[in-house]
Amino acid sequence: MLLYPLKTLAFGVPYSTFIDYFQISNQFGMKLCREFDSAIRALYMREYLRVPDKTDLQNINKLHRDVHGVDGMLGSLDCSHTIWKNCPKAWAGSYQGKENSPSIVLEGISDYHMFFWHASYGYAGTLNDKTIFDLSPFQGCLLDGSFEQRELDSGVVPFKIGDNKFSKMFVLVDGIYMNFSRFVKGIKIPLTTEETKYTKWQEGARKDIERAFGNLKILWKFVSRPMEIWSLNDIANRITTALILHNIVVADRVMGDINQRYNPAATEENL
Repeated sequence: MLLYPLKTLAFGVPYSTFIDYFQISNQFGMKLCREFDSAIRALYMREYLRVPDKTDLQNINKLHRDVHGVDGMLGSLDCSHTIWKNCPKAWAGSYQGKENSPSIVLEGISDYHMFFWHASYGYAGTLNDKTIFDLSPFQGCLLDGSFEQRELDSGVVPFKIGDNKFSKMFVLVDGIYMNFSRFVKGIKIPLTTEETKYTKWQEGARKDIERAFGNLKILWKFVSRPMEIWSLNDIANRITTALILHNIVVADRVMGDINQRYNPAATEENL
């Protein structure tokens, strides 16, 4: 019965879609999906949705130095909306934002290989990227100093770009985010050749997170199709399962062996 929850996640369809094919009831199909999601989280969440440790930070830094030509880059940060078709009418006003339909927002940070190092889900669609970051656990680890301590332990910081020395790793973001020292944004109206080159580099490198969201939505249609589930907990658990399975696929593609721990700086022969 492992195939049933995988098929509903991959095709993005309600629990009842495949009950005739599998000869089960709707309630049993729902139970299968819930138990599958619970098992995936229990078995793989610690490994495949882990907070990067000092070794991970060293490898992420090496990957982006080789690919994007700079030190100190953690990844790219952005948000993606998932449409909630069966949002209760009483909640619709709180969840209906720019998508013109009730939606739930996923915030993520990915590296060049499209591996999610941070994923936070469950924000109302009325919030924008800036206000979501105010609620994000990623901001929490920046404010409490835990991420800064891991940076220091890894030896990634301080680093130099040109003649300038920096003491914090950074993420690439778009223009809506705040002017924080860790946020690197493009120049809205570049005037010089150097500014134009920099903005083109920033916009190109930030496509890492766009590719990650796109790959996630192509592989697991549940993330891209309007969700026909009432329960927020069930939706969040399904999305978490999709993220874990996505990272497992990325790790297997990069490492060439599912039993090896994901190393971002591994050879690109398997890409």
